[in-house]
Amino acid sequence: MADVDSDGGGGFLNFADVDASLSLSGSANNEEKMEQKLESLPESLNAAAASSNDEEVSGRQGFPDPPSLNRKISQNNNTMSSLSSADASSSQSTPTALESPSQLQDWMAYHTTKHPPHVNYMGRKMDETYTFKAAQIALSLSKYLGRQFEQEKDAKNSHEDLPSISCEDIVVDNVIVKNVDSGEAVLKSASPSSGTTNHRSGGNIERRQVLAFGMILYELFTQGTPPPRQIQESLKSSGSILSFGTLRISEQSKEEDVDDWNASGGNRRKNKDDDDDNDMKGEADHSAQESFVRKQRRRRCDGKGKEESVSTLLKLAGVPSSICRLISDMLSNRDDADFGGLFQYDKAVSCFAEVIMDLEQMVDQPKGYLHDTMRLSAKPIVQNKLYSRQKELEQGIELARRSAGGYHMEEDREEYVEACAMDASPSVKQEVLVITGLPGEQRDRGGKSSLANELIAQLKSNGWESLHCKFNHVGRRQPLSTIASAFDSLFSSLLSTENTWGSGGSDKLGDMRTNLLKSFDEESFPILFHLMPNLRRVVSNDGNSIDMQQAEYVFDESAMISSKIRLHNLFYELLKAISDAPMLLFLDDLHWADAASLDLITFLIDEMGASIADDPIRGTNVFIIGTVRTNEVDNSSDLSEFLQKIRSCYNITVTDMALQDLSPADVNVMISEALCYSQRLTRSLAGTVHHKTEGNPFFVKEFLNDLTVENLLVYSFSERTWDWDEELIESRTISDGVAEILTRKLLRLTKDELSGLVMLSCFGSEVSLEVLALVRSSLGNLDIMNTLDCVAQARFVERTDEKYRFVHDMILHAAQGAVDENERMIIMKELLQALLPHGYSDDTILFIVVDLISRVGANRVHDSETRLLFAQLNLTAAKKATNTTDFASASTCVKCGISFLSVGHWEDSYRLSLELFSQSALVEWALGNTEQMMSSLEEVFNNANRFEDTLRAARVKLAYLRMTGNCLAEAFGYGFQVLENLGESFPATPENGIIVQEMLGTKQLVTGPLNESKLRNLPEMTDCTKMEAMTFLEEILICSYQSQSLYFPQIACRMVRISVQYGRAKTSCVGLASLALSLVTVFSDFSEGYSIAKTSMNIAGSDKRVLCYILTIMYGMINIWKEPIQAILPQLKDVYNMSLKYGLIDNALASGMLHAYRAFFTGSLLKPFSKEVALFMRNNSERHKRKLMHLSVLPVSNGISFLCGRSGPQIAEEFITEENLAEALQNKESTVCEAMLAIKLMCSFIFKRLDEVKATARQYLELFERQGRASAQFVNIYRLFYGGLLSLQYYRESREQFWLDRAEYAIEKMEVWTAESVWNFENKLFLLQAERHYAFDEFDHAAEKYMLAQESSKKHRFIHEEALACELAAAFHEKTGNVQFVAELIDRAVNCYQTWGAEGKVESLLLSP
Repeated sequence: MADVDSDGGGGFLNFADVDASLSLSGSANNEEKMEQKLESLPESLNAAAASSNDEEVSGRQGFPDPPSLNRKISQNNNTMSSLSSADASSSQSTPTALESPSQLQDWMAYHTTKHPPHVNYMGRKMDETYTFKAAQIALSLSKYLGRQFEQEKDAKNSHEDLPSISCEDIVVDNVIVKNVDSGEAVLKSASPSSGTTNHRSGGNIERRQVLAFGMILYELFTQGTPPPRQIQESLKSSGSILSFGTLRISEQSKEEDVDDWNASGGNRRKNKDDDDDNDMKGEADHSAQESFVRKQRRRRCDGKGKEESVSTLLKLAGVPSSICRLISDMLSNRDDADFGGLFQYDKAVSCFAEVIMDLEQMVDQPKGYLHDTMRLSAKPIVQNKLYSRQKELEQGIELARRSAGGYHMEEDREEYVEACAMDASPSVKQEVLVITGLPGEQRDRGGKSSLANELIAQLKSNGWESLHCKFNHVGRRQPLSTIASAFDSLFSSLLSTENTWGSGGSDKLGDMRTNLLKSFDEESFPILFHLMPNLRRVVSNDGNSIDMQQAEYVFDESAMISSKIRLHNLFYELLKAISDAPMLLFLDDLHWADAASLDLITFLIDEMGASIADDPIRGTNVFIIGTVRTNEVDNSSDLSEFLQKIRSCYNITVTDMALQDLSPADVNVMISEALCYSQRLTRSLAGTVHHKTEGNPFFVKEFLNDLTVENLLVYSFSERTWDWDEELIESRTISDGVAEILTRKLLRLTKDELSGLVMLSCFGSEVSLEVLALVRSSLGNLDIMNTLDCVAQARFVERTDEKYRFVHDMILHAAQGAVDENERMIIMKELLQALLPHGYSDDTILFIVVDLISRVGANRVHDSETRLLFAQLNLTAAKKATNTTDFASASTCVKCGISFLSVGHWEDSYRLSLELFSQSALVEWALGNTEQMMSSLEEVFNNANRFEDTLRAARVKLAYLRMTGNCLAEAFGYGFQVLENLGESFPATPENGIIVQEMLGTKQLVTGPLNESKLRNLPEMTDCTKMEAMTFLEEILICSYQSQSLYFPQIACRMVRISVQYGRAKTSCVGLASLALSLVTVFSDFSEGYSIAKTSMNIAGSDKRVLCYILTIMYGMINIWKEPIQAILPQLKDVYNMSLKYGLIDNALASGMLHAYRAFFTGSLLKPFSKEVALFMRNNSERHKRKLMHLSVLPVSNGISFLCGRSGPQIAEEFITEENLAEALQNKESTVCEAMLAIKLMCSFIFKRLDEVKATARQYLELFERQGRASAQFVNIYRLFYGGLLSLQYYRESREQFWLDRAEYAIEKMEVWTAESVWNFENKLFLLQAERHYAFDEFDHAAEKYMLAQESSKKHRFIHEEALACELAAAFHEKTGNVQFVAELIDRAVNCYQTWGAEGKVESLLLSP
């Protein structure tokens, strides 16, 4: 059994703080005797030393003495003896001041007077200030002496001459304190060794020096009292057998000792004396010998002697226990060259490395390791600190700096901005840190959460805020509640800080309030208020949110997908609004996050990466940390997909930090601090514990606690010692690891405590106090609050102001397995019974209830009424989950609800069955589970009693067919079928004559002042059938636009007519705007279309989905015929951003594509524009997966690269292939196909690659001319403009009538359009006319038109077309002999192309002959 003295730990009661006048039990006579004994303490110490010396020496003869050491000790013996009493010590001359350097004896004399020892009822005690200063000197001197015994490799690499020190040098008289403030000490007689050292001259040398150094420390810490004589005499004979310290050696002969040494294989202690180790042969021999050594050590330590030990003498002198132990162990060495330290005490210190280890702990942590303190607990107390993670912590801080734009403190900002200014393209990334490790490390010293929490603490000290999302694997929560609660908790914290004026909290909250009010409108706040109640308090200052308080969030089921994206955007905008100061988002236990939360987190990370493109210097100011269990990644497909997605996000750097279990050395540090005991002495125990626990931090902690319960690790309050037996600890078998320990620990609880813990586990890892109050009486007479408070004292759970939570997930698992399944089911049913009445009014309680219902299961509930109740509750929860776009949770609730339906449920519970299966179809469609969606749809269609009951399912099916992409024909057929049942029929094939008549009639209904006023004042539509018809008409309208169907104007007219007759519906404005577009594209009635579009926008109201659709039509397709296109581009970009914000992906992609083409053809500066296009394409291809939309913008991207001279397609054919054009036509995307053609024609003409595109121009120009002769769309402008220019070039070369017809048609259309908007079309008309005059050799007219084209292009800010006009004019004048104009025109063209950013064209132009 190893016994160790302890300094105490955990909670401390310092003896020095105890009043010396404290009365003790006993008589006054006893107190007087105690005082007398304390006063005579120095003499008794000397007497004990002398007595001990006589007894020791008398039994140890026959060993030779080292002469040199004997002489040295003799010379100094009188000096040491003179310090043996208090009187002698006080009689010495004490220096009045102490300067550096100073002799150690002077230092001791000075500080003994300045910091004398004091006496209280516990005995004599050294002054703590003196003890600490002495420890500093001891540490400095031990490092000085220990340098000579450093590793040989280090000594060889060092250019420093190490001192050559002999044992004779190591005496008190020879110690010099070089710096009395820092405690730096050396030996004055040590001299350089001329490049040679004696540090490898044998382990006995170092042991003897440690022994001599121990005697110095004895005198230093006793303020001048020399060691007992037998210790001094030990250096006289190398064969003397010492009997001091805590060591007691029973008398035996030298031969017996030699036999013991031979049998045990010599001294096998590691890091003591490598030169004395002997090889052992055979594992069996090794085991037997180790056992023999342990027995010998126990036997020798158990012997009791009459003499006082060194440790006892030191303690009587008031020296702290830790110093007593160290000095005693140092003086337990034996300089025995023959026997290699056979009789060395088990914990004897024989090398300076271990001395330094002890002293460093004392100096670094004096309260725990140096000064005498008393433990208040008999259990190991694991310190609340991070173990062995400094490297990882530094890496995390560096990643945080990068995420915050390269700084995490404000003073670093200016330096970082200057650095970025020198770099045109700073490589800022959004940093995501994923910390992985095995289970059992969370919330422990050295585990995943502990590392993250330490990182958070350091960042918060530098002004960071944090959002902590702790996911739970047990218990279904309110959708997105984990993330929403993190925001809500932050707001609550800031609100509480605001009340503390002067802390800066009010300013921070005020800035946040301002940002929030700028970021959100009156429609957005109610959605966020629903999820984060404290947000209302944040923005409600000074009456700002009176209107918002009255608004309620209403979920739009018809826009379910867009609602999900809108909610994601709201969270992102919220994160941006509160991130003026750096923000840390901590995602704890990501492996238990639900699918909806993972989707939201993916979106946030993706958006943050994209935002860096807009502001690469600032970054996002958000650093994301996630913790994941290594063994859960492969078990969760959602988690694996999530990690894969974020790694592929744009501008995102994911750093994986895999945490390993603690090493033996780390475990030793952990145990040393838990016991407040030197690492030197806990090393063997730590090795055994590490072997048992494999270094798992939580396992180590619980294993130590279990050892104390089993009395295998025992603390003595009276002796302040820990006792343990390594053999018994090693023999313990733990088959199930930490789970087995926790189970045993739980079984020690009382029945009530265990029941309370099991009940708590039914809620998951945590539960609020409000919920517990509702189930207070669920377990009979058990007072659940008091019971859990008792359990909290045992550290199974912890209580905050708001909730109870398990301190570790493994305790949760153990609690769940502590009772059998039947008993657990009984508890859950009782909880259900208590919570059911509250589930109807509280969403939080509702989701707890449905979680308990799902775990009880339908097979355990037999009452029919109860089954229907449980099914209804799950339906309610599914609808609420759908409203927050948590479709995965909604799906789970629906499936659970369906499982409670009886066999004949369609007859017995028709309405409930209809709603459950309709809801199932809806959420499965949102999740992309097509098979499950179709199954639920068939269930509804086959069992519905009437057509009206199928409409909700029909909307799901039509939306699915429309968004699938390749099912537009089927969508048309199904939609028209539903509309016919609703009383709105359409012809099988649209006829032009019928369409024209219907458009003219509808136009008369809505044009004119009276009709416009009538439209503004239409009543609300109340006919439910017509309202359903309008919903389906909108879906078919979108299908018809996508396919360029002739049904488009017909459906638009029908929607307008129904609105005029039955009142205004939500989609009435959509029909009106579509009518305006039809008038423009079919009739080229630009004025009426422009007017009706404005009317539709004015009456659109606040519905953002409707408004975005109308604005896309207006700015992208109608206003370009009336307003300057440069003024429209910013508005079109705003529509794109608004559509993204509200989740209207189709509308966003359409407006984004329209903006890309209009900006490209209008001559937007290519360099900034290329970044916008790249971001749009990334969003489309990676997030929205619209292949055709991506394909349509690809020519713009390639065209930019081509014009800028970057790497990219080098011939016009590579911009778009014939296969791409054919695919677009096959999918009836004729507009997309025409846009691709226009890009190809433009780039081919600008780079004069006419032959490469001639065949394509011949094939497609006539085709689109026939198809769109009556239409007017934006893409027509540039297809006709560049097609006309190419045709005139081809006509000049071939005089082929085909090309002249194409050119004449282009000029004809341009004349019509110029009459509508001189700004947008005049310069193009002039250039086409100039080329036509040139083709017919009308040179004077051509020269005039070239000049007009240049002036008009410059006036109307079409810089690229000004360049083109100059270049074509230069070619014309060169051809006609007017060479005086050519150079000026080429220079002007070059300047314009350079301003545009077309460096590739500039290079081509300058290199041309």
